Amino acid sequence: KIKSMRIHSYTGSKIEMIAEMLSPMVSGWLNYFTKFNPSAVKYTIDCLNRRLIKWAMCKYKRFRGHRSRAEKWLKELAKREPNMFPHWVLGMVP
Repeated sequence: KIKSMRIHSYTGSKIEMIAEMLSPMVSGWLNYFTKFNPSAVKYTIDCLNRRLIKWAMCKYKRFRGHRSRAEKWLKELAKREPNMFPHWVLGMVP
């Protein structure tokens, strides 16, 4: 589902808009899968974090070709705004 959404192509959107779009879906997954299939949660959240990193690399010129810079920026954003995404609240940051 995350792969088919093509998050990285929303370069005209701010991260707040992406968070608003993804939060209901991610919180539903977390509520269901943490109870019944916790191992599936890790893969799904890792995939989501990779897609957010790819979005940052496509949106901002300073991150193009620098995955580690984009990842560092997202980690800092997760520290500043831990309630932006439901999985960041649980400590599953990039």
